[in-house]
Amino acid sequence: MKALFSQLGYFALYTIVFLLSLLPLPVLYGLSHVLVVLPARIAGYRRTVVITNLARSFPEKSYHQIQDLVRDFYRYLGRLIAETTWLFSASGKSVMKRFSIEGGEVLESLKTKGKSVVVMLPHTGNWEFLRACICPASESVGGYDQKQLHMVYQRVNSPLFDKLMHTIRNRYKTGWHLLESRHVARYMAKHRKEPGIYAMISDQCPGPAGKSIAVSFLGQPALMIAGPEILARKFGFAVVYGMIRQSGKGHYVMRLTPIAENAASHEEGYVTRRFARLLEEDIRENPPLWLWSHKRWKRTPPLQGPIFA
Repeated sequence: MKALFSQLGYFALYTIVFLLSLLPLPVLYGLSHVLVVLPARIAGYRRTVVITNLARSFPEKSYHQIQDLVRDFYRYLGRLIAETTWLFSASGKSVMKRFSIEGGEVLESLKTKGKSVVVMLPHTGNWEFLRACICPASESVGGYDQKQLHMVYQRVNSPLFDKLMHTIRNRYKTGWHLLESRHVARYMAKHRKEPGIYAMISDQCPGPAGKSIAVSFLGQPALMIAGPEILARKFGFAVVYGMIRQSGKGHYVMRLTPIAENAASHEEGYVTRRFARLLEEDIRENPPLWLWSHKRWKRTPPLQGPIFA
């Protein structure tokens, strides 16, 4: 009976999201502002978390400047929800008109050397656009064909929403292979001799039992998940920073910056510290486009431990 109700709940949610996704994106923006942004600001969705994160990260800003950033963040959150809904039924061609890659030569150079690449992504812009990324002319990304593209994802706590997000991320037949985070290491080991791209969201706060690396981030001691670096070092993969920035309303560009050609040739912590520094520079350039509603500093390094700059 529980399974039946779960299926009915998923079908109902799927139907609602699908029907909404058929609306033009400007209409979805308007709906999200009315149904998401205003209620979130009034009800205070994670408002304390958002304000605390912003105030600690920008101590030089005044109260009114922080409030402006909070307002702009909620507007961004509304656009993010509208765009993710739109992606549920948008064609790949429509998506590619709104998404491009800058610095593809970074990947092309690594491909010629037969390297696999870990692309470390932050929660900036709309990272869901990457899943729909198709290169119409060559059907490749940076020289890697579609069979060599892997998107690593972490399961959502709610089985209902996890199934829905999996459906959204798996609907584009682009060759991107979805890998659940718990199975990534085994897959990499099995395919370590086959060049490929592994895109991973890398700025989460580590879980209670998760391995982490201490960094100085936005002027504060912070812990970042160590998984992407550990895997890249273990298999000798290259690492690239992928920043998805907004180039216009509903338009995004992923800028690629090399971090390491062979992560194993650097000392432990180098890759993550470099990622943190690049991300900090981008956040300071455009603060509202990062996901401030997450508890990034829920766990911090011990005061007596080393903090890496």
